[in-house]
Amino acid sequence: MVEYSADAIHDCLSGRKFVLAGDSTIRQIFWAAARKLDPKLAAAELKEIVAVDEKHRDLSFNAEGVRLEFIWDPWLNSTVLRDTLETFDALPSSSREATLVKKEVESPALVVLGSPGLWAARYGGEDYMTLFKDGIDTISTYLSLASQGSATRSSSLSALPNWNQGYGSAPNHILLTPVQVPAYNALSNKRTETITPERIDEMNDYLSSLPSNQTSHVIWAFNRMTEESGKSFESDGLHVEDNIADRKIDIVLNSHCNNPAILHDRSFKGTCCVEESSNYLFNVALIFLCAVMLYTPRAQSMPKFIRPELLMATRDILVTLAWCWICDGTLQFSKVERHYHQGAFIAICLFWLVGSSSVLHKIVGSAGEAPWSTLEDSKKEIANNSEEHKFLSRDQTDEIKGLMQGIILLYHFNYASQTLWVYKLVRVLISMYFFLSAYGHTLYLLKTGDYSFRRVAVVLFRTNALSALLPFMMGTSYSSYYFAPAVTFYYLVIYLMLRTLKESNYDPWPLAMKVLVTASFTSMCITTPGFLEMATDILRTVFRMSFDVQELRFRLELDRYIVFVGVMVASLVHTATLTDAREVFTTKGSPRLFDSGRPRFWVICSAGLALFLFVTQSGLSSKQSYNAAHPYISWIPVLAIITLRNLYAPAQKVFLAIPAALGRISLETYILQYHIWLGGDATARLTLGGFENAPFPLFLIEKALITTLFVGMAALTNRATRTLTGSLSELGFLVFLAALWIGNLIYT
Repeated sequence: MVEYSADAIHDCLSGRKFVLAGDSTIRQIFWAAARKLDPKLAAAELKEIVAVDEKHRDLSFNAEGVRLEFIWDPWLNSTVLRDTLETFDALPSSSREATLVKKEVESPALVVLGSPGLWAARYGGEDYMTLFKDGIDTISTYLSLASQGSATRSSSLSALPNWNQGYGSAPNHILLTPVQVPAYNALSNKRTETITPERIDEMNDYLSSLPSNQTSHVIWAFNRMTEESGKSFESDGLHVEDNIADRKIDIVLNSHCNNPAILHDRSFKGTCCVEESSNYLFNVALIFLCAVMLYTPRAQSMPKFIRPELLMATRDILVTLAWCWICDGTLQFSKVERHYHQGAFIAICLFWLVGSSSVLHKIVGSAGEAPWSTLEDSKKEIANNSEEHKFLSRDQTDEIKGLMQGIILLYHFNYASQTLWVYKLVRVLISMYFFLSAYGHTLYLLKTGDYSFRRVAVVLFRTNALSALLPFMMGTSYSSYYFAPAVTFYYLVIYLMLRTLKESNYDPWPLAMKVLVTASFTSMCITTPGFLEMATDILRTVFRMSFDVQELRFRLELDRYIVFVGVMVASLVHTATLTDAREVFTTKGSPRLFDSGRPRFWVICSAGLALFLFVTQSGLSSKQSYNAAHPYISWIPVLAIITLRNLYAPAQKVFLAIPAALGRISLETYILQYHIWLGGDATARLTLGGFENAPFPLFLIEKALITTLFVGMAALTNRATRTLTGSLSELGFLVFLAALWIGNLIYT
């Protein structure tokens, strides 16, 4: 579902007529549409009508080229309605030029008819069913006509428009509402005598027994919206609350406008009532995939740069891209709206944390592996560090990343961003990820002194390859996956800072001065309008990449200081490993500082964490106020958590295997969740269809299946990108950039 704004309605119905006919329940929908178009004008006109007390009358409303008309006709037998329906044609005028039949009066773009059930039940006496059928028979011919106008499609809602002529070439529609099921316990005594469940059910059963080309126009969702709660109605039990009426008009607009909108813009989020869009890049990817699979067994006889493992990695990337399109670009999977349920969210998060603690592994020699290192780098680091367990080892950082990633995925899945206390906690987790990223990159550069272009190419490719390729397949933009641009930005800042006057990097005080200057300059560039705009304009000109500058600024602002805290912690850790103070951060020998001060550290870190939670949860009562404070206080819980993780010496020697495994593929899971775990670019839940309201075990089975496929594809992509990264040369990276540039030139 898409909540239609005034601008979106104008795009869809500009210059066209939207007709509603029926009783007062349909009049509610008319006013809901008017409020969407122009709330002030609608309120003024409604006030005038109430003042003259003329309820049973036709109405009209005009707002910037969109014409709304309401025909008071509770029996569906008026001359005005018949004349309006006589002008109706399912095909728009732009598509009727070649036909023999032309109508003098332009057909309405959209007609909504209210079933005459409530009036038949209330005033029809014993002949209520005959009167109801007469009203439906009057319009049944037009329902069939609407279906015949798009006979080449499976329903009248799915004919493809001609984009040379815009929305005007989309088909016209007639929709019929079912008989409103009232809140029987709220009806007046006189109404309860005639408006009975038996009568209402009988009339709706008649509607459901109509031929399929007529029942396909009945908006059964209207009654589904109110069937579980009497609170949806006003005091009379017949008319729904205004917020329900607003959703009803959204359903109507979704049914008419979504299909032309999604065919016009692949980033459109609506999935209700749409034709499955075509994607020639998906077909190209499948052809290329078949070619790769065909030639992989023959790779031994090919040139050396086409090794079997590179072909297999390419195959895996293509499989991932194709699977993203199948899940989120086609109608093979359904999408449903997300709704936050606090009890369910807390329970599943606790289940994740408890389950994560079930498998412990010993840390064996992976302590110094740098993030996104190649195979040769990993072997070298393991050899150098196989005898000691370091503070914040690689296994530890993977464990922390995995624990956080699990919570963040559940946060998105359960739409918990709408809850402030959860949002504050998750913001800390995201900041910790930036901290760990900066920590890992800094420690690697300080230990190896590798400032080569190849190292930069390796990190940039590993970070951005997936988020750079997905926009071609999914019709999104590179900045849609904001984490990759943000991590890339801060990596380049850290690299340039450490590369400049690199001989001073090994003394914490001169490095602290560089960090202070760089942090101040970076903050100024992010927060001051003009700098980011200039950078994105250059990227847009050179690479044809689109950016939402305001969104990018918002993301960068939140974590603009925590990355530099990560740099300083990495510097202290590196200095400790090179001096007599190495026991401070290792479990080997006698860790004098932690031994003598461990109780003090426990108290300080625990108190700092508790104070942070108390202040942020009891104060800062809006997202805006918390976001303003977050960059300056996020270091408190981050440092407290990583210190507490390393205070207990035996805990330094082990890590949680399950979250560590997820942490190793955290980049892929974060990006791929947009399309193969969630849908609609992470705005909805993916479902196989029919399981959302199924018994709980079936619901869990479906979610477990989707989650397993999601994690499996993320692991497959992680292996593929690491394989490609391990073989990446400077020339190969430049070829990749050139390919992206050419692709953007063609694609945009």
